Amino acid sequence: MGRLLSRSEYTDQRKKLENMLRPRSISDSTLFGDGYHGNDHVLAEFAKREFLLLNKQTSTIIFIVMRSKKGLEVSGFIDLEQSFRESRFKNSQHFVNWPAIFEGKEKLMPEPHQLSFFDWNKNKVVYNDSDNFKVISEGAHSLLMMHRGDHKIICVNAGCHCGYMKNAQRSIHSSSIYGQCIFFDHAIRRIN
Repeated sequence: MGRLLSRSEYTDQRKKLENMLRPRSISDSTLFGDGYHGNDHVLAEFAKREFLLLNKQTSTIIFIVMRSKKGLEVSGFIDLEQSFRESRFKNSQHFVNWPAIFEGKEKLMPEPHQLSFFDWNKNKVVYNDSDNFKVISEGAHSLLMMHRGDHKIICVNAGCHCGYMKNAQRSIHSSSIYGQCIFFDHAIRRIN
């Protein structure tokens, strides 16, 4: 048995469980990036990958460096498919407003719950596993990601030329909103 919950903890826990049982879907069939005709290259790359990601044909990790609301730099690795999928439900714990991002009203920001998050001001690093990737932090490589479906390991280190580099296609795209964004596209070979 677990510990006794206070009334407020109980109601919070109950609301979370009720939301999980009855999610409010935003859109089931339309893609957030459908019809994006802007001139931002990074947003165009997000829109181009969305269908492939949601249909589990590819899996993409992005590395992004942004300024927080306080003007300080934060960076992180984001599982793009999980971000798109969780954003289909408004009451998701890690909801990202993708329609507003494609309209230019909001920006995609690295957050502490994503694969990796680094706060440059506090010198704080956080690693988390996602539904698609397991984070492996090993000495020489410092950071590797293992895809949970086909168990292929992806090296996300810029200067590394190891055998794991062949498991993902690395591309860099520039944007006036996002600066330089690095995409690691992994073609899924099988799903367990």
